[in-house]
Amino acid sequence: MVYIRLKGGMGNQMFQYAFGQRMATELGVDLRMDLSQLLDRSRGKDFVYRNYDLTIFEVDHQFSISPTLLKTIYKVKSSTLSRNMKKWAATGKHFVKEPHFHVSEKILKNPIDNALYDGWWQSESYFESVAEEVRKRFKFRTPVLEKSQSLLAKISNANAICLNVRRTDFVNNSNLNSTNKNYFHDAADHLAERVASPHFFVFSDDVKWCAENLKLPFPTTFVEHDHKGEKFGNYMQLMRACKHFIIPNSSFAWWAVWLADYDKKLVVAPKNWFNDAQYDTSDLIPKTWIRL
Repeated sequence: MVYIRLKGGMGNQMFQYAFGQRMATELGVDLRMDLSQLLDRSRGKDFVYRNYDLTIFEVDHQFSISPTLLKTIYKVKSSTLSRNMKKWAATGKHFVKEPHFHVSEKILKNPIDNALYDGWWQSESYFESVAEEVRKRFKFRTPVLEKSQSLLAKISNANAICLNVRRTDFVNNSNLNSTNKNYFHDAADHLAERVASPHFFVFSDDVKWCAENLKLPFPTTFVEHDHKGEKFGNYMQLMRACKHFIIPNSSFAWWAVWLADYDKKLVVAPKNWFNDAQYDTSDLIPKTWIRL
């Protein structure tokens, strides 16, 4: 058995699941997900709490501890209780912590049975050997919403460029706030020189800001949140239907690109994924993507 500790938002959980699937496949064992950190609610009011978001995909929803039990226990918002739950989840297992942000070849080459893996695992290198299996697991459980079908047709019939902007929880985070409107304008100009008759489709957690600040000299459609669907899954399906991409430092957007079917896609990603230089992100962005 391989256990993977989930944390962060949907894109983070997808990286973690994909890495866990790689390790489980290497060993020929089952994969179980540990939600003891993800469902912890003892970190104070300013922490951005997340939930288990992989329910929109055809993944095998197997857990080391029942999510219902964890939610019940974590109603008692005690940091001591939360620490003990995480220790309990690791009891009797080899605990493997990601040593650094870039790929650890040592961990990749030495899969361990009955191990609990804890990390972000943000690189295609961590799961490329099981990429086709990962694509099957990340098949959406439901089709694009009926009310979004006309928008999907519009995207499919255009040289659609997905421009994704991440703001809300990034704006006041000095390490994560690594893009600005100049980046998006420069990226739009860069792709417009390479894509005939581009049509930009803007997806964001702050569509109002985008409409006010991204005045592009090209056809532009701002995709409102009535198209977001369950856990923004419909949003991701519409994003992945685009041919080309401009993304922020967002794992959600990263996966929309990776799941996209167009084989000649051009992708622009920010040169600095974090403002803190201690993080080596050279493995995070595929070599064919453009960094500005």
